[in-house]
Amino acid sequence: MHGPIPHALYLLFTPSICPGDPWARLEAALDGGVDLVQWRVKHADAEAARRCLEICSARNVPLIVNDDVELAAELGAAGAHVGQDDLDARSARRRLGDGRWLGVSTHATDQVIRAFEDGADHVGFGPIHPTTTKGYVEGQPDGALREAIAAAGGRPVFAIGGIRLDNLDRVLEQGCTRIAVSSAILASPDPRRAAAELRDALARARA
Repeated sequence: MHGPIPHALYLLFTPSICPGDPWARLEAALDGGVDLVQWRVKHADAEAARRCLEICSARNVPLIVNDDVELAAELGAAGAHVGQDDLDARSARRRLGDGRWLGVSTHATDQVIRAFEDGADHVGFGPIHPTTTKGYVEGQPDGALREAIAAAGGRPVFAIGGIRLDNLDRVLEQGCTRIAVSSAILASPDPRRAAAELRDALARARA
C-alpha cells in the first residue's frame, strides 16, 4: 500500500461534530463519492474507530487514523496521519513500516519538502481558508498552495481548511484537485449530495 495515493476527496471524520447520527452521515458521504476517510478523534476510542473501519471497508474506501500510529497498526487501517506537533514523520514511518500510507499536515513549503524527505506518502496543506474546526483565523496567502504543489514534485497534496463547494475555485485555480474536508460534508443537510457535488467538481477539473 505504501506508494502513490490515488484518492481525491478526503473526509476528515469526527463523529462529535455531526448533527444527528454520525454513522448515517459517514455512509451517506461514502455513497456520495468520498474515496478516503480519516478517523479524527482526539480521545482513544478503539471500538468506534473499528466501526468506522468496517463501514469504510464495506465500500472499499481506505481509512487513515489521525495522530495514533499504534491504533492504525492495531486496526489494520490503510495508514496514519501526523501533524507538525505530533510524532515526527520519520519516526511515524518507522513505526508504520512500508505497508501503510503516511500523511503529514503542512503549512509551508519547507514543511512539505521535509515531510516527503522523512517518508510521507502525501501531505495536507493549509489552511486554505479560515476554519473553526482547527481554530485557524487566517488562511494561506494567494499562491501558497501552488508553491506547495511545486515543492511536492508531483507527489500528492491535499488542500485543507474551510473548503466548500462555493470557494473550491480558489483551490482549483492553483492546480490542486485533491481536497480534505470535514464540515462541508458532515454539517450539510444532505451529506451525500454535498460529497457528490465536490467529487464532480474535482473530476471536471481533472478532465
